[in-house]
Amino acid sequence: MTDGGAPEGGPPSLRVAGATLVERVALGVCAVTLFVVMLVGAADIVSGEVFGTFLSFKVDMSGTLAAAAIFLAWPLVQRRRDHIRVDLFLPFMPRALRLLGWWLSQVIGLGVFGLIAYGAVDMAIDSVGIWEASAATLGYPIWPAKLACAVGAAITISVFLLQAWRGPGRDE
Repeated sequence: MTDGGAPEGGPPSLRVAGATLVERVALGVCAVTLFVVMLVGAADIVSGEVFGTFLSFKVDMSGTLAAAAIFLAWPLVQRRRDHIRVDLFLPFMPRALRLLGWWLSQVIGLGVFGLIAYGAVDMAIDSVGIWEASAATLGYPIWPAKLACAVGAAITISVFLLQAWRGPGRDE
């Protein structure tokens, strides 16, 4: 399989190509949020060391943006199955047991991430409804970060559903 999800030499389907584009956009926004976290951290260090005053909003902003970055990176991690897993005994298990484990992980993952997505969407709707801003001194808007979390969670759920539709791979 190639990164686009199509067999070697075959054209990727529109659905997979669209998901890859969505993932790339999500990862681009993720990269921008992490860059902003880095800039704020660097500015805080320079401000503290040079002027003796640290930025009052750095912790609030970094936490908000880091959460958005994590949610936006989830779809790619799920699609590539880049989770941390201990597979010491998997090669010795019968295929039927490995398949049962794969389906069980899909069902549990859909349940857990479904609840997370539901909560993230609910929070994003409330946050956008009031144009929520940070309580820190800067008062920057935090509704975009909550919206990014909801979008990342929704994309992750669609990846789970697509994987369940396709079923387990040969190595499962």
